[in-house]
Formats: sequence, C-alpha cells, structure tokens
Amino acid sequence: MTTMYDFIVQSNKTPKGAGCTALVVAVIARKLELTRAEKHVHNFMMDTQLTKRMKNAAANVLRETWLIYKNTKLVKRVNSAKVRAHQRKFLLAIYRLRKVKMDQRKLTDNASTITDMAKTQNTVYEIVSDMNQRQETLEERVAVLEERLGVIQEQIQSLPETISFSLAQQLAKNQVPLEHRHTYLHPDDAASLAVRPNWSSMNLPPGQKGGGGLLPPLIPRAGSTEN
Repeated sequence: MTTMYDFIVQSNKTPKGAGCTALVVAVIARKLELTRAEKHVHNFMMDTQLTKRMKNAAANVLRETWLIYKNTKLVKRVNSAKVRAHQRKFLLAIYRLRKVKMDQRKLTDNASTITDMAKTQNTVYEIVSDMNQRQETLEERVAVLEERLGVIQEQIQSLPETISFSLAQQLAKNQVPLEHRHTYLHPDDAASLAVRPNWSSMNLPPGQKGGGGLLPPLIPRAGSTEN
C-alpha cells in the first residue's frame, strides 16, 4: 500500500504522472466496483444490519425511559447521580436511534443506481404506452358504438313512416277497380235463369212479330171457347 501511495505522489509531480495517476485510479475503481447482483446482496445485508441496530437502539430508549421512571417515581429516596446517568444514556440511545434511521435513508437512496433508474424508466414507459394503446382501442370501440346507436335511433324514428307506407301499399293492392270486377252467380241462380222463358222476339210465333218490336200478350176474353 505504501509503494502505491509513493507511486501516486511521485507521479503527480509531472504532467505525465498526473495522467498515469488518473488512469490507475480509474482502473482500481473499476476493479473495486461491485456488480449489480453484488450490490443487491450488499444492500440487503446492510439493510438487515441496520434493522437490528435500530431495534437495539429503540430497546435502549425504552429501557432508559423505564429506569428513569423507576428511579424517580418508584423509590422513596431519589438518587440524583443515578438519574442523571440514566438521562445521559437515554439521550445517547435517542441519538443512536436517529443515526440508524439516517443510515437507512442513505442506504435506500444509494440503492437506486443509474442503471436501476433507467430500467425503472423503461418499465414505466412500457406501462404508459400499453395504457395509451388500450385507451385508443377503447375510444375506437366507443365511436363504433355511437355510430351504431345513431343508426338504430334513425331507424326507430323512421319506423312509423315505413309502417304507414307499407299499409298504404297493402290497401292499394287489395282495392280492385270496377271494370276489373267479375260478377259470379250462385249455381242455383244460374239454373233458375236457364229454365225461365225468353220473351225476346226471336222466340215468339211469326204472327206476333210486329215492327221489329214485341207484341203485348194476348188476354182471352170472357165466354171465348178457345183454350
């Protein structure tokens, strides 16, 4: 160790020596630097050790508090020297407890290296990108639903007109004009018409024709011998 120190002191006397010193320090620092896994193990062990120290400091604070109360309230004659000694120990325990808490905060701050921060930043960026993509997909689905609801609303509003138009067309089809109507007779009516006498001039005897018109029917007189 002394030879390394002497080498650094002698090298600082010249410009080249300063460069060599910086190079040696950089190499040594690179060799002494812990890897990421080693840093995590070291931080875990230090956190465990600091937790134990904090528990001991808190126990000392409680012990000294109890001893001060015991020597001041539970005795008949107060020993001021003993009380002052416990008060000093009480203040010392509080100081150690605060120091342990400060060391824990420093360890937590030093645990977050630049690499961890970059990884955390990448993770957060991926989460935010995923959330933005899901939000865009949700907005597209909502827009499609709004369009479909608009179409359904338009169809519902036009439904009365469509029903009235369909009914009008159905009524127009059912109504047949007079010239296209056909009169059909019942079979009994047709048979009765067939047996009725035809009084047209074509069926009368020749003597009863006159002037192309029909002659009145002959009425037999009273007392006539004609049957």
